[in-house]
Amino acid sequence: EQAVQASPYDDNDVIAGHGVGGLEIVDDLRRQDRQLSHFFCAVSGGGLMAGHALAIANGFPAAMIVGVEPAGADDFAKSLVAGERVRVDQPDSICDGLLSYDVGEHNWPILRDHVNESICVTDDQTCAAMKWIDAQYGLRTEPSGAITIAALLSRQVDLGGEGDIVVVVSGRNVDPNDFQKWTA
Repeated sequence: EQAVQASPYDDNDVIAGHGVGGLEIVDDLRRQDRQLSHFFCAVSGGGLMAGHALAIANGFPAAMIVGVEPAGADDFAKSLVAGERVRVDQPDSICDGLLSYDVGEHNWPILRDHVNESICVTDDQTCAAMKWIDAQYGLRTEPSGAITIAALLSRQVDLGGEGDIVVVVSGRNVDPNDFQKWTA
């Protein structure tokens, strides 16, 4: 009876909770006297990116904040172009953790104001990134986690500039059989 229903992404407390990760990134870089040139994070409903973007934009205003989405679920990229929330009625991708129909109402103004661009990545590029992360670091990521690495490997963003590049790789929950199929 005392439960509070909250959206997993379109809720101010969820956004604030995700902002803690962004604050930790800012604090760690500042403590080491480092700068941030680029920040990459996956976007679905937008809660994870909204929280991080607020902290990153405040701590490193000159940093390029880049969203990453599956090409078949690119509602945020379309929203940036349109200047308003756009819904994708049938999102499609192996990145099942990124298949929201649109970014949340609470997230949209934050994303619009702080995220510089959104990169769209194909499922093939995501599979290649999963294979690369496993080969280089022994990490088996789910597609939704590897998509940000896929954005870097796709070279769609000019990474010039002063400072570090931070990439959120969120998700290792992948079925071993699916992983084998996607990385073969």
